[in-house]
Amino acid sequence: MSICRFGIIGAGSIAAHFCKGVKLVEGAEVVAVASSSEERAKAFAQANDVPEAYGSYEQMLQKADINVVYVATTHNFHMDNIRLCFDYGKHVLCEKAMVLTAADAREVFRMAREKNLFCMEAMWTRFLPQYQKAKQWIAEGRIGRIQAATSVVGFKAQVPASHRLVNPALAGGAMYDIGVYAIEPLAYLVGEPIEDALGVWRKYPETGVDERATVILRFASCDAMIQCMFTANPKEYTVINGSDGYIELPFSSGGYDAMLYDARRNLVEHYHNEWPHSFVFEIEEVVRCIREGRITSDIEPPEDTIACAEVFDKVLRG
Repeated sequence: MSICRFGIIGAGSIAAHFCKGVKLVEGAEVVAVASSSEERAKAFAQANDVPEAYGSYEQMLQKADINVVYVATTHNFHMDNIRLCFDYGKHVLCEKAMVLTAADAREVFRMAREKNLFCMEAMWTRFLPQYQKAKQWIAEGRIGRIQAATSVVGFKAQVPASHRLVNPALAGGAMYDIGVYAIEPLAYLVGEPIEDALGVWRKYPETGVDERATVILRFASCDAMIQCMFTANPKEYTVINGSDGYIELPFSSGGYDAMLYDARRNLVEHYHNEWPHSFVFEIEEVVRCIREGRITSDIEPPEDTIACAEVFDKVLRG
């Protein structure tokens, strides 16, 4: 199939954002949406120019013209949703955090290999131009050997206890929702497997999920610190410190800029690219991989999703 025809599972705001991104990608289109509520699916379809709406995931997955599914439900449903998509022979792009444990992550990619289906976590920040530029600078040796790294992400949430962000039944918590924006992009830039993780976290008083966390990641060449929170609007940034300079991304979970500094903290190069939509680049990767018959992405490979889930295991569950 030359065109990636997406079906969407889940009819929330992130799925609407995804629809806007798909419209900007050649060779991709959204052809259907499914929700546990048919009424919600129909309202979503009308608002986002999606041709078909279903109140049953299985009913949508029976459509022969859908070859890839974007899973946009809450974290607690991802594992079951992915398994269902595989049962119907569909490729999968699943919102982050893809799954809650390393065991589930390993099982997801085992199933994908067994069925020869493409599967990728939707870690869109890795694909952004400024992250690609920073990766290039590091590969070129512009900052020397990496010595340390830091990433901070967060926002101040004011939501009821039933909201997905803080509801334990929906796998709420800062680590699952935004910690991935620090862990996975930072690990991508360091370019080494995470060897160990040590962290502390504080409970959201009403529900007991993690409202903020600080984690130390150990790599072969360096140690790194990540912080995530939904109790404040912190200064977001990612910094990779090298022996001959450093790179700063002034907005960890988005933005348009990457700055390269020398060992004396002088600005050497400022990269700026105002991309059209945050999801475009990951969608382009899905289209490319499926067209080439690949079942994994080099930019967001299974090993990195598994490694992030291992951090969840170690920090949240000891």
